[in-house]
Amino acid sequence: MTSNDSEPEDQETEDADEPRQSRAATARYATVLLDLNDDRGNSNSGSPGEPAVTRTQLRHFNLVDNETVVLLYQIHGELDRARMSLDASPEVLNYDIVGRGDGEAFAYVHCELGDPVKGIVETLHEFEVVLDMPLEFTDNGIVRATLIGEAPALHEALDAIADVVEMTLEKTGKYRPGVRDLDATLTNRQRQILTVAVEEGYYEVPRAATLEDIATQMELSRATVGEHLQKIEGKIFSRVVR
Repeated sequence: MTSNDSEPEDQETEDADEPRQSRAATARYATVLLDLNDDRGNSNSGSPGEPAVTRTQLRHFNLVDNETVVLLYQIHGELDRARMSLDASPEVLNYDIVGRGDGEAFAYVHCELGDPVKGIVETLHEFEVVLDMPLEFTDNGIVRATLIGEAPALHEALDAIADVVEMTLEKTGKYRPGVRDLDATLTNRQRQILTVAVEEGYYEVPRAATLEDIATQMELSRATVGEHLQKIEGKIFSRVVR
């Protein structure tokens, strides 16, 4: 690059009073589906198509060292089956399961860190990309994860993760914190009811579905659905107005 003799040598001094350009980068997010092919902590010994125990969320993920990790799962199902599955896993070093009632529980698991999770963790560290917790498990065991980082780093991280595990990009955009915090306050049943209500058009104007429609699809009573929706709305609205 050649210099321009007509430009003053003290350009930086002349611009000293100008506001400095912010170095803050715009954070982006990408929500992806990851097929980890890992049945640890997931007992599938129930009826065909109905696992005895399912993981609904991964609430916390902490590295103990380069070889082991502590996980806090939210699970649902037959808790004795979950204990049997964890007892039988050679990767699990120790665990504890705390029930919440109605088959819901938290499972604390300290286990060895193996592939493909190890490769994903190393990729996130390399590109300074973080995971937005909790991670969600779909009905077929696929993990839905939201990654957050600066646009170039996030793009490179996604490319690298795609080389480690089968990945599908669901959506991406500008990161706005706080939206997923609302979802984290809902129970698994409340989340299911709210999803059906939205999909059926209960909150459209005019309404395209009634409480009876939601109750029929969920195989619940109208009163139960109405009570759950009141609790859901209370949680969400109380967050919005604070």
